[in-house]
Formats: sequence, structure tokens, C-alpha cells
Amino acid sequence: MKTIPLNETDFILKYTLRAFFVFENISGYPFQFGKLVDEYLLFYSFLLANNETFNVDFSKFIDLCENDLTLFDQFKEFLLNEIELRSQSAEKVVKKKKIATPKRKQ
Repeated sequence: MKTIPLNETDFILKYTLRAFFVFENISGYPFQFGKLVDEYLLFYSFLLANNETFNVDFSKFIDLCENDLTLFDQFKEFLLNEIELRSQSAEKVVKKKKIATPKRKQ
């Protein structure tokens, strides 16, 4: 979890399924990296999903991001760190569940 300042208010960024549901509700399709508009929309979705008091429309949100270019950089860093942490956790689970391959008899 991380906080990010917008309009002199700190908002929570938290990696949740709800954020991805919000993204899909708004866009009509699942998130994939590659389109800049989708990445900003995901950022917006994270804020909507985790902050009841976040009531900024998307156009105003983009204005805020244009006025402070570090906002999106902070989000990207947060998101990539979360993905890396989840990937490492998943690898540990897979390694624990992996059954040792029996040796072949000769």
C-alpha cells in the first residue's frame, strides 16, 4: 500500500482485484500493458477502488497528472513493485507444490 498526494489530499494506492474490476467496468475490456491511456485509466481505477472520497472525473485527473508528471511515475513504480512481489510469491508457492520427479530405473 502507498499513498499519493492529489489536490493536497493523500489517497491510497493498493493493489486489489477491485481496482481491476473498476478498470474493466470503465473500459469494457481487461487491462493489458501497452496503451498509455489504459495505464492512466488503471491508475484512476486504483484511486476509485481504494478511496471513498476520491471524486475527481477522469478529465480533471488527467489535468492533475499533466500538472505533476511525478504522479504517474509514482504509480508505475508502485504497480511494477507490486507485480514483482506477487510474481516472487507465486514462484515460491509453485516451488513448494512441485513434486519431485521420480528417477528412472535403468
